[in-house]
Amino acid sequence: MIHYQAVSADTRDTALLELSTSKDHFYGKYQIRYNSTTKDDGTLSGHVIGDTLSGKFTFLSRDNVKSVEPIVFLRLGKDLQLGTGTIGKYLGLRVYKYGSLVFTDSLFHFQPLRSK
Repeated sequence: MIHYQAVSADTRDTALLELSTSKDHFYGKYQIRYNSTTKDDGTLSGHVIGDTLSGKFTFLSRDNVKSVEPIVFLRLGKDLQLGTGTIGKYLGLRVYKYGSLVFTDSLFHFQPLRSK
């Protein structure tokens, strides 16, 4: 299990990620703290395809609503870049629309935390 942290460019939001990966799959815990007042907190799981981790984030939102959203990370050496895109529905599941996924406008760039 590797622990990561990211801070938004405006330094108001922080994300914490605990991630286990194998050759083909990943799973872990993910928390986003918004301005230190509210948070989204849950689990994530999915598939590893090359340098991309693509899956779902199941969480209890800051509005106390259970949600499932697509999530994707790009592996950059030891770091991870959160992807973003337009979300649509396919067979009842929320997914990123084809061609909309980008990593350049990401809210979070994760770096591994040092072990104590």
